[in-house]
Amino acid sequence: MHTNLFHIVLSAIFLTIGITKSYSQEVGNKSATFPPKTAKDSTFISLNDIEKIGDTIKTDSIKPKKSVLEGKIKYKAETYTKIDQKKKLITLYDKAELYYQDIELKSGIIVFNYENNEVYAGRIKDSSGVYTQYPNFKQGANIVEPDSIRFNYKTKKALIWNSRTEQGEFKVRAEISKRVNDSVYFLKGARFTTAEDIEDPEYYFRTSRLKLVPGKKVVTGLTNMVIADVPTPIALPFAFFPMSETSRSGLIIPTWNDTRERGYSLQNGGYYLALSDYYDLAILGDYYTNGSYATRFESTYAKKYKFRGNVNFRYENLINSERGFPDYSKTNIYNIQWSHAQDSKASPNSRFSASVNFGSSTYFQQSLNQVNVGSNLNNTLASSISYSKTFNSVPQVNMSLTATHSQNTNTQQINMTLPTLQLSVDRIFPFAPKEGIKKGFIKNVNLQYNLRGENRFATTDSLFFKPQMFQDAKVGLQHSIPLSTNFKIFKYFSTTTSINYEEVWYLKTIRKRFDVLKNTEEIVDVNKFDSFRTYSFSSSVGTTIYGTFNFGESKKFKPYGML
Repeated sequence: MHTNLFHIVLSAIFLTIGITKSYSQEVGNKSATFPPKTAKDSTFISLNDIEKIGDTIKTDSIKPKKSVLEGKIKYKAETYTKIDQKKKLITLYDKAELYYQDIELKSGIIVFNYENNEVYAGRIKDSSGVYTQYPNFKQGANIVEPDSIRFNYKTKKALIWNSRTEQGEFKVRAEISKRVNDSVYFLKGARFTTAEDIEDPEYYFRTSRLKLVPGKKVVTGLTNMVIADVPTPIALPFAFFPMSETSRSGLIIPTWNDTRERGYSLQNGGYYLALSDYYDLAILGDYYTNGSYATRFESTYAKKYKFRGNVNFRYENLINSERGFPDYSKTNIYNIQWSHAQDSKASPNSRFSASVNFGSSTYFQQSLNQVNVGSNLNNTLASSISYSKTFNSVPQVNMSLTATHSQNTNTQQINMTLPTLQLSVDRIFPFAPKEGIKKGFIKNVNLQYNLRGENRFATTDSLFFKPQMFQDAKVGLQHSIPLSTNFKIFKYFSTTTSINYEEVWYLKTIRKRFDVLKNTEEIVDVNKFDSFRTYSFSSSVGTTIYGTFNFGESKKFKPYGML
């Protein structure tokens, strides 16, 4: 035991000294040390490796799980709201409302299953046992009012019981409706009508099957017309009703006609252009086998709460007989119509309106178009364009511009005013105080200003809008300033005095002179500015006499027929 202990201690000392020497050699002389050629440890990780691992974690291919709901839910109910997180149900009862994405739903009871993406809505009974609070389902522009509805907002499919909906002018009611997607409905036991009351219509069409594409078309199977709940023998094997919320461009099919005078014809054919929500254009034409033709441009425009109107331009190139015959003739006729009406709410201080109908005097008599048949006996064409404006200043100023046209189609005489200007300034009291009463001769002095100007044309159909028409125009301006005052003299007599001043301006006048040698009167036109003035004065004095008569007690009246 002692020997072993001695050897153990000696071995420990020897090992300790050996280790100490090895350490001192490793630290003491680095230049003399050669690192051993050993393989790299597989467990060693460098900084570059750490960055790569970090990048790999950032672009992990495992995607987080999507939320069951894709939007916020807003809901409320009057009696109670129940949320079952385990079954993923939200139950709303009594005057329930639910808003999710583009869905708006109001009903007596609503059950929202957000795990299966389904919504159910139905009516409820009141205290007397009557069904109330029918569902009102709205998604986008489509509104459905059924007895109950079951809707999947993911697949857009739905089952609807006793639905009521409006599509354009059609009101549709069906026992069962199946919604395939956003744009297709299949209805069973349907009836549709344009009557106001969908519950008890005066008439309706009944069909067992109906396909509805909102905003585009309605296709039905066997359809029977019912009047006052009595089926009629009027039936169709199928029916197709196009519907469109917006205007569309397309061809206009012409009509065939035998005019005799110009041969066979195709009339009122062309193309319709739906240019905008505010205006459109129809280009129409006629063609006759003898070479005559006609062109028409018709446009309607409107802007809500602003104005509406239409413009028509018609031109016809008419050939009578055949070239080489003595009765051969070729004429060009035209007609322009314009109607414009301003909404009364558009502008309270100004107003514009137009009603124009002018053109060739023989247009309606010579035109063979079927559209103009009703105007063949029209002997007068008349037009009027007016604009008026009130300036809310002090004093107030009213202005109006009017252009008129009158044309006799028999005599081909045309009378026009282009334009007529009228301007009036409200009454002014230049010497009256700003506050207090106006009393006395000076303070009651008041005046107005009125202006009227006209540019008149008297011409014929052959000279219309030619230089001769403008050379014969008559232009004039009339100014009128009435001035008046009133006052009292001798305390009891009221005196009114007024002066009226008028001045007329002309751009063309005539001078008459008598030629003694020829013994005739000569009239010379003078094309230069000239004017003349007129004055008038009036005055009046008046008073009022009041009197009383006392009958006294002895004066009594006895009613007729009494003793």
